[in-house]
Amino acid sequence: MSPCAVEDVAAWQKDSTPVKGWSSASMDEQDAVSTLDCTPNSQIVPDLHFLPPTAVTSSMRKLGPDSAQQRRLALRARDSDWKIRREDLEIGKELSRTLHSTLYMADWKGTAVVVKCAGLHAREMSERMRKSESQAETLEAQGASDSMVQDLLQEIQMLSQLRHPDLVMFLGACLEKHQPVMCVTEFLPHGDLDRFYFLQRKRRDGAIWRPCLKDVLEWCSAIARALSFLHNRDVPVIHRDLKPMNLFLTGCLQLKVGDLGSSRRATREVMDGFKMTGGLGTWRYMAPEMARHEHYNEKVDIYAFGLIMYFMSSGRMPFHQRGADPKVILDEFTRGKKPRPTPSDCYAQLRPVMVSAWQEDFRLRPTAQDLLTTFNSGASKKPTCGCGQM
Repeated sequence: MSPCAVEDVAAWQKDSTPVKGWSSASMDEQDAVSTLDCTPNSQIVPDLHFLPPTAVTSSMRKLGPDSAQQRRLALRARDSDWKIRREDLEIGKELSRTLHSTLYMADWKGTAVVVKCAGLHAREMSERMRKSESQAETLEAQGASDSMVQDLLQEIQMLSQLRHPDLVMFLGACLEKHQPVMCVTEFLPHGDLDRFYFLQRKRRDGAIWRPCLKDVLEWCSAIARALSFLHNRDVPVIHRDLKPMNLFLTGCLQLKVGDLGSSRRATREVMDGFKMTGGLGTWRYMAPEMARHEHYNEKVDIYAFGLIMYFMSSGRMPFHQRGADPKVILDEFTRGKKPRPTPSDCYAQLRPVMVSAWQEDFRLRPTAQDLLTTFNSGASKKPTCGCGQM
C-alpha cells in the first residue's frame, strides 16, 4: 500500500470506529436484491449453468437445529476441526443487518471476529445473543425463516471449502442443537470499501475522493486474484454479488473479497429443466443478462468488477448521473438499452480494461486471469503515486 494511503490511516481511525458491513449506501440500494490494454483474446468458453440448490421438502419442514444438513455440517466441522463451541464466543455489539442476516462483533478466545446469524433479531434477541451458553436459555433464531437458515448453512458449507489469501477468512461455525447457526469469520478493522470512501470524503469535507492509481491497481489485483481462484476451480464458484460493500480492508489497507452468501457452484454440463435467472444481487452492479433474467455464467462477476473499477478509480458511484435510484438502470436494461458509466471520470490507464469488463456481450469480457495478467503488467510499470483529488 502506497504512502498516500498509509498516511490516511491514523486520521481515518480518529474519525470513526470501523465496523464490518456498515455502509453509507441507502437502504433502498442495500436491500435491492431481487490500459492498460485488455482486449480479450482468450477463447470464448461455453455457458456455465448452475447446479440447482438442495431442494426443500414440499412440507416446508422446520430447518431448525435438527435439520439433516446441519447435522452433516456439524460432523464435517468436527472432523475438519473448524467447529466452534458457543461458550467460546463472547458476542458483542451488533455491526449491521440486512433483510436476511445480522452481523455481530465477537471475541473468540481473545481474537476479534465477526459472527453472522440468519434473520433479523429484535433488540431482546440481540441481548440474549450476548449471553454465554451456560447463562442463556435455549435460543431459537427468531425472525429467521427456513430459507434464511438454509442459505446460511449453504454459505458455511461453501466457505469451509475455500481458502485463499484474498478472501475473507472463514474461521468456523457454531452448529449446536437448540442454538442459532453462526458463521464465524475474521474481523477486518477498516470495514468495507464503501464506508472507507465515505469516511475519506467526510474527513476532507469533499464530495469526491479517490486513492492514487497505485493503490487502485493493488486493490484491482486482489479482486482479480480472488475471482481467478473462484472461477478456475474444478467446480467453478461465482460470487454473484460483487460490490464495494462486499470488499473489506485489513489494518494495512489490503483488500479482501467477502460475503459469499449469494455465490453458487457451477458446472459446464447443461442442467435439464433448470434455468439460472436474474434478480439476484444489487441492481447498480448487476450485469445486463441478470437484469433480463437470461442464462448467465461467471462473466457476471467480471461485469460487476468493471463497475467496481469505476468506483475505485473515480470516487463516484456507477451511474451517479442517473440519480440515486438504481432501479432506473435496471429498467433501462430490461428495455434493451445499454447504460454505462463515463470512463473519462477515471484514471486514463484503467479506462480500456474497465470498458472491456463491462461489455454488453459477456463473451467479449475478459476472464479474471486476463485481468490479473493486465494488472500485474501495469503494476510492474510502477505508476506514479500522486494522490488524486478530482
